[in-house]
Amino acid sequence: MFVISHVAHGYLSAVVLQDRFAKNDYKLFLCLCMFFAVFPDIDGIFSATVAGHHSILHTPIFWFAVSGIIWFGLKKKTIAGGIILGSMLHLFTDWITARTVGIQWLYPLSMKNFHVYEIFPEKGQIPVVEMVTDPYWSFYIENKVLFGFEVGLNLIALFFIIKYFLLNQQKGTS
Repeated sequence: MFVISHVAHGYLSAVVLQDRFAKNDYKLFLCLCMFFAVFPDIDGIFSATVAGHHSILHTPIFWFAVSGIIWFGLKKKTIAGGIILGSMLHLFTDWITARTVGIQWLYPLSMKNFHVYEIFPEKGQIPVVEMVTDPYWSFYIENKVLFGFEVGLNLIALFFIIKYFLLNQQKGTS
């Protein structure tokens, strides 16, 4: 999944779950959800290939540990909620849209990569910066269901953003 799509699902999750996690600090929750929906891919900066970029940041145990420390240790529920929600949605959408590597849901008990559709690790043996060029781009979009899911996610997020701004414009003019 591409960065813009991770931002979109971070935004959508914050909109949907704001009352549960962020009654008093929605903007912080929104920013955290969007940031941590992208953050696991920071390991791509340090990886030689697309298929090799899934480090510990792409494992649930890491994010449960970080969020648990913040939730129980520091008593920061809004922050912990934004972190766990954003990061787990990142893993979930990577699991669904995986083309070259899956998610190690059971790490450290198992190193098995789980994926919804068949993956092709050999296609991911390119530098991360080449993801938006051919032949990788053509390979990525050839699964129409996955590509449609990603485009649809972005369109839904765009709809809610436009709705939010239109509602705020009406409030400002009335």
